[in-house]
Amino acid sequence: MPYHLSVFLVDNKPGKLEKITKALDENKINLRAMSLASAGDFGVVKLLVDNPEKAYEGLKKQNLTVTKRKVTAVEIDNVPGALHKIICKVSQNGINIEDCYGFLLNDGKTAAIVLEIENSPEVEGIIKTLGLNILDENKLYNC
Repeated sequence: MPYHLSVFLVDNKPGKLEKITKALDENKINLRAMSLASAGDFGVVKLLVDNPEKAYEGLKKQNLTVTKRKVTAVEIDNVPGALHKIICKVSQNGINIEDCYGFLLNDGKTAAIVLEIENSPEVEGIIKTLGLNILDENKLYNC
């Protein structure tokens, strides 16, 4: 099962994001996707990387507060309504999505949607009923 990393920024100010990208660079970690959410004085950076274990250790060595969370990644067509189909199915089954972001895959005709959901195995079964492809860690980290 794939993972992404969440880095908590206690003081969201210039240089904090640089500290994260420096740790990734020094450890030869390739960044696949990233999101930053800010709430005034603090923020959370979500990182999808090609080697989450190595990135986790590198970020910890920089005294950053980092967690590793399981994610479900779904390959969808890059067309209007594709994400809505997933969201509807998950919502109809009473499942809450805690975090969601996406990025285009190599061909540009498809995208990867990364979902952080408490009960991943159940969600994967629900998504498969839509005929969609769940990306394993090899494909997700190296696409």
